[in-house]
Amino acid sequence: MRLINAHTLEIEYFTGTSIPKYAILSHTWVAKEATFQKWTNIWTRLTHKHRPGFHKILATCRQARRDGLDYVWVDTVCIDKSSSAELSEAINSMYTWYEKATICYVYLSDVAASGTKANDDTFDSLRKSRWFTRGWTLQELIAPEHVQFFTKDWEVLGAKKALAVLISTITGIDAACLKKENRLRDYSIAQRMTWAAKRETTRVEDLAYCLLGIFGINMPLLYGEGPKAFMRLQEEIIKVSDDHSILAFETNLSDNTLFAHHPSAFVKGGCIHPNYGRHLTLPFSMTNAGLAMTTPLIQTLSPYWVLAVFNCVEVDTENNMQRSQICLPLFGKDNQFMRARIPISLISRKIDASYTLNPTENLGAAAGVLDLTPRSETSYYISYFGRVYSAYGREIDVALKGFQVYPQPDHGFMITFPRGMAGYRLHTALPRQDLRDDISFFIPTSRYVRSSDSPQREEDMQISSGLVVFKNDSLSDDDPSKCVGIYLAFVATTSSIASDTTTSTTTLNTTTSTGGTQDLGWACKVSPTREFYNHRTNAKQVLAMANEEALLGNCPRYHRCENTIVSARTRFQTPKGEPCKDTVMVEIVFDAEELVRERDAEERDFE
Repeated sequence: MRLINAHTLEIEYFTGTSIPKYAILSHTWVAKEATFQKWTNIWTRLTHKHRPGFHKILATCRQARRDGLDYVWVDTVCIDKSSSAELSEAINSMYTWYEKATICYVYLSDVAASGTKANDDTFDSLRKSRWFTRGWTLQELIAPEHVQFFTKDWEVLGAKKALAVLISTITGIDAACLKKENRLRDYSIAQRMTWAAKRETTRVEDLAYCLLGIFGINMPLLYGEGPKAFMRLQEEIIKVSDDHSILAFETNLSDNTLFAHHPSAFVKGGCIHPNYGRHLTLPFSMTNAGLAMTTPLIQTLSPYWVLAVFNCVEVDTENNMQRSQICLPLFGKDNQFMRARIPISLISRKIDASYTLNPTENLGAAAGVLDLTPRSETSYYISYFGRVYSAYGREIDVALKGFQVYPQPDHGFMITFPRGMAGYRLHTALPRQDLRDDISFFIPTSRYVRSSDSPQREEDMQISSGLVVFKNDSLSDDDPSKCVGIYLAFVATTSSIASDTTTSTTTLNTTTSTGGTQDLGWACKVSPTREFYNHRTNAKQVLAMANEEALLGNCPRYHRCENTIVSARTRFQTPKGEPCKDTVMVEIVFDAEELVRERDAEERDFE
């Protein structure tokens, strides 16, 4: 590497172990920067010393001498950019060079000190500095252990570690990372992508090249490839990382359906963390047929779309650090899929939410293991839109058209099966027209209204509910589990429930037609299977009884009856309101006893 002698201002060349201690400069480029050719010309160096590009290099050398260092590195003059080979080597080495520097000087040409001491006005200017918006300065901030910030007049603003909290609020980078308390690999791919989401580079390709060190990647530079550089970066990352969060970007915000086209597509990435479970993540790789993956798949009623379960979680820092597993909706058939934009491109499936359980139930390990995620994994391909659509276009068109519901309802249930349907099939629904089995949505339109007649309640209540019934033809007619009914309901109140009453339904706010707000809760329950046995009980009567229980707050969001579990814990909004604006994900398991045995065995193995 080339270094500037801080005393003679001459450029010297060093290799390997002969490299001396050096200071390194981080700055934003301006017009008429110094270059390698201009700096090595003594006459040019002398005549241009008052120009901003030359002056900051001289100031860097002066500061290095004060700090007892004999050499400095500055990107504008220590790289001969006329050599493409040298430029490529320098860019691939740059993170390491900043990391190994004794100290990094950050020169903020747009920040002026107020008086003799940095104050609130100075720090306000710091927040607005252009330096925090540039792509290359990301690695220049993270890589060095010791970083000193300077104003445009080379007055000290403070050290990175002392300003870590402020810098964290500006950049979104964890303060522990800035202080070198955590390693880069402790952060998910998605988290690191969000650090670059709002940054810019002069050349499109540099948005990928400036991230090489952040992800520990080396790859050749191909200026002129445009946005393909960022795609190529992601392909290189998956060669060395099994972190699924590289796929946890919003498809609706990307021009591509396989990889993100820009770091800004990782809007939720800052909260997405690696999920270190008890099982190793199986490898995945890029092939000429697409991305070859092996993960659990959550089934739906539709034969054309599933949810891929990733090995990363979204952590809610404002709600007891609760975790939600990242799931990616996929459209396709025969294990050949493409990313879905409808109903939503990513779903955060809650796995740490607390449930209201029936206290008389003895669920064994399942009482403490609330995650219904399947352990079995499926191999499949995620491919580009054109490849999948050319094979299954007609079927996919029909499936996608099902999401177009007019007028758009406010809320609905998305029905899923984390462990498959275990021999069950859809039998019927009440009302039947509310079940959209082509898209696996139940959108209740049946209204059950009850005016307030209790002194403990101050509101009227309205229930939108229904039943979805499943049947297992392999079971004998005498088996009470032959039919299973799932009760689903939204409970709306026109005002708050009095403080001395409770309910086990989950609530959210929704806007009424008059512009006010009302509390909207959702609930689910397994209707006793014997009530459907040989049609001894009318389904309408079952629905009416369930509605009464919901009004009394006796209907939970997680319920087990015999061998069936239903859970409704995840709520999300669809970006286009298709097929409804608010959606609650319903998970149905038909083999609860087997689930308990598996979880108990896992606990024993772990002990």
